[in-house]
Amino acid sequence: MPSTLLSVIKHMYENDEYILMDGEKRARVHPTNGVKQGCPLSPLLFSLYINDMGREISEGIEGAVTGDRVNFVSHMLYADDLVLTTNDPGEMQTMLNKLRTYAEKKGLSVNTAKSEVVHFNSNFVSPLQTPFTYDGVVLPEDRFKYLGMLLDRRMNPKKAEEHAVRPFMAAQSRISEFAKSHELKSRPH
Repeated sequence: MPSTLLSVIKHMYENDEYILMDGEKRARVHPTNGVKQGCPLSPLLFSLYINDMGREISEGIEGAVTGDRVNFVSHMLYADDLVLTTNDPGEMQTMLNKLRTYAEKKGLSVNTAKSEVVHFNSNFVSPLQTPFTYDGVVLPEDRFKYLGMLLDRRMNPKKAEEHAVRPFMAAQSRISEFAKSHELKSRPH
């Protein structure tokens, strides 16, 4: 990276300060790591920082078979949302262990309260003898939400639809109430 560009980025983060507010309480915070919330450059900086993660956690892992049965996918990454995929439970635990090592090395943390494991198309599969763990924490099984989409082990589109429709209907109701309270009429666009 050119030293001038690196200098500009470092300068953006020097003497940074946030004010946390909780009711009447306020506290000044001087962050020492991470990227700025809401900064347009932050997603790019974070992506550059974790660019090597996929290679490190999936090395030696086959991943999950796709619809064409030729290509395999070991992980999907969007910003800070990561999905690990495999058809082999042993590989899954291996990837979780590699992720822990990677996160430790990079100074990152994984929120295990938001981490889940799903065995897709597992109507007749009994639960694993040994549950999946991340850093000693047992991860819950059954379903998870990825990029706003709810996925369950049976790939039930009805549950995903219900999950997506609820917020849409609530928003539609609020818009209708707003229109009525402000005496807005339907009009062509």
